[in-house]
Amino acid sequence: MSKKILCLVLVLCAALVLTACGQQQEEFPNQPRQDSGASQQTVVQQPTDVPQQQASTVQQINFNDGSYDPTQEEGGDQEAVTGGNYVTPAPIMQSEYAGATPVLIDPVDKPTATPLPKVTFSYANYTANNLRLAFEGPAGWIPDDTAADLYTLTDPNPSMDYEAKVEIRTVNVGKDYSQKELIKEVKAQADAVRSAGNFKSFDPSDTAARFFIDGNGVYLAYKGYLNNKEETGVAGRIIVNTVNKTLYILHVSYPRGLADTYADGVYNKIRHSMKLAN
Repeated sequence: MSKKILCLVLVLCAALVLTACGQQQEEFPNQPRQDSGASQQTVVQQPTDVPQQQASTVQQINFNDGSYDPTQEEGGDQEAVTGGNYVTPAPIMQSEYAGATPVLIDPVDKPTATPLPKVTFSYANYTANNLRLAFEGPAGWIPDDTAADLYTLTDPNPSMDYEAKVEIRTVNVGKDYSQKELIKEVKAQADAVRSAGNFKSFDPSDTAARFFIDGNGVYLAYKGYLNNKEETGVAGRIIVNTVNKTLYILHVSYPRGLADTYADGVYNKIRHSMKLAN
């Protein structure tokens, strides 16, 4: 009798276990069944609310069909010398032309230089006794009149990346030059500046006529970079004229980054004020 009772109890326990498993399966209908001996797999449901990537709107450029113009990547910024025909383009690379091969454009792609401080000038009277000239120049600049045929003024400002300088020279010649001869002379003076200055690049302008010491002289402007580690930017103006069989040469050089400031200020002030002294 005890064996029968024990068997009955075991059957009831098994029935309870099966009933509990069935209820658990009903409570979690989405849970996958795991068969005996099968490897367990993890199901990851992909989110359905991820926005699709928008199509690119950048226009593709065909570099091989002949329609691509590389000058489209350069701006139209220009600088001109007043009264002359000197025009130097200053190209600017525009970033919206995606896909183009980078091209070094001088001076845009040069390392960014330290910004130069703004300068203003007050003026004082100077007399170059050996040259018999008087003029107005920047006050406080250092004069040197030790040479018989050369007078210089040097800017003592230590914050500039290039030392601005005024050079006035006289040469005795056998006649007063024609305009054509003055053009030849001012170009020769520019070549002398290039040779003496150890320039990496040197770009002179065309020539133009301007009043200088009792008559019409001829001038040109130039810009360049020195062949040094910093590739220092330099600019300047040279004007020449002959009066009473004497050739007068004015050369003002200054930092390239302040070319307009020095040209409109120092150079023009000296040129307009220079006269023969008694």
